[in-house]
Amino acid sequence: MGYRDSYSASVTIRCNGGAAIRSCVEAAGSFCAEAGIEGPPAARLAIIIEELVTNIADHGGMAVGEMVELTLRRAEGGPVSVVLSDAGIPFDPRGAPTDEAIPDRGGGAGLNLVRSWAILRDYRRESGRNRLELELPVD
Repeated sequence: MGYRDSYSASVTIRCNGGAAIRSCVEAAGSFCAEAGIEGPPAARLAIIIEELVTNIADHGGMAVGEMVELTLRRAEGGPVSVVLSDAGIPFDPRGAPTDEAIPDRGGGAGLNLVRSWAILRDYRRESGRNRLELELPVD
């Protein structure tokens, strides 16, 4: 097996406070550069990360100073695996209403975007933390 046969890219970031959104989006950009992901797939990943971490900050009920953890992985030629963990209120985005269900405020539009670009693989609540796993095709 050659080097390229076993290539994978991975990054994990733990951040808190007001810088969490920016830090996670910057980590996604660095990850894409390392993994060779460019153009629309890189932009989609950044937008997905920004949307999810913004939702945690705005709606998750997290205490100031609580950590958000983001892990991004990709084996060569495969999709990007995203795992996001936070200590906010329990929230499974797989069951959240679509924006059509709450048209008066346009709520859910960001989650609809995430759903259209990524596959929501798993959600669970573990040790007082939300753990969301999704997969983003990059081909």
